Amino acid sequence: MRYIAMLRGINVGKNGRIRMDALKQLMEQAGFSHVETYIQSGNVLFDSDLSETNAKETIERALQDGANISSTAVLRTADELHALISDCPFSKEQIDEAQAVHPESESFYVCLLPHAPDLQILEKLKKLDPNGDLYVVSGRNIYLLLRQGIRESKMAIQLQRMLPFMTVRNWNTMTKLDELSRN
Repeated sequence: MRYIAMLRGINVGKNGRIRMDALKQLMEQAGFSHVETYIQSGNVLFDSDLSETNAKETIERALQDGANISSTAVLRTADELHALISDCPFSKEQIDEAQAVHPESESFYVCLLPHAPDLQILEKLKKLDPNGDLYVVSGRNIYLLLRQGIRESKMAIQLQRMLPFMTVRNWNTMTKLDELSRN
């Protein structure tokens, strides 16, 4: 099975620093094959016969044991990632409009969760003041279209507090990972 692991907090700030060649080597030593990394933020494509749960646990243990990094690995299969891209809930016009409001930074992100948010979290989400931001929950993913930068977005900040184990990637990274997973 072809998987994509998006590792939370890799090479952000002073903690969780690892070179991508070292990350690739750790993944190979953990038993994964056809390992490929993409950019410095902890995106790893690999093949494995393990279940998602076992692959996730193996990655997290390898990071801890091999690099002293405590990280959450959020996995998607290549098919799941392709569906995430294909099922984009926002139109090109909506995306272009959001980007035009804040052209100096990315506007479109995907929050990736290890599991779908529970009903309590979904209720809290409904009560948030989006302040012009848009979001769509789809299973274990939350599409996030921002009218301001991600660091200034109250919606993005609230999501991070409510869902501390999620990891976030911009749309360009997601589409590139999809492309790489199908090659």
